[in-house]
Amino acid sequence: MIRRTPTGTRRGGALAGVALLAVGLGCFGGPRLEPMDVMLERSFSVEETSPLGGDSLAHRRQEMERAHHDMVHFIATLDSLRYRRDRSGAILFGQFLDAYMGTHVAPLLEGDWQSEHPELLGLDATLRLVQAEVLLKMRAPGRMQDTVNEIRRRYAGREDMLVEYPIGEQKPLAEALEYLTHRKWRG
Repeated sequence: MIRRTPTGTRRGGALAGVALLAVGLGCFGGPRLEPMDVMLERSFSVEETSPLGGDSLAHRRQEMERAHHDMVHFIATLDSLRYRRDRSGAILFGQFLDAYMGTHVAPLLEGDWQSEHPELLGLDATLRLVQAEVLLKMRAPGRMQDTVNEIRRRYAGREDMLVEYPIGEQKPLAEALEYLTHRKWRG
């Protein structure tokens, strides 16, 4: 048997459902998400640009390590495309890399605090060096030089700090920067 309810009750329930949906989607204030953020299921918060500790620090370290591993794999892909002389594939992959670095890597490296944090500063410098190499392989020497200049600015006076660059090796930051700069001019 179907139970009948007054029309007003149904409309009120429907309006309440729409209101809850609107609040859930953020229509009534709060941080607005760009379409790309929603598609990538990524929203940026104040937490991502401020110092962290405990579980949050472990989570940030994990995100930075994942970005580092991704970038290493992207370098291998760029090398493969170059070896096969796949120009159109390299162009398309370069566009993807630009989007990836803008969406995932740039927010991780945006703040200054991780360059000072004892648990993250080596990983931060390594990720920046790998990003510079990706830009070099994408044939964007100006952007690569901007990244190198940023590394020099952030780590002035700490050139003896060990970083994992070139990939698979551990060197002091000064030697890693020299190696990267030499590769820039070598091609």
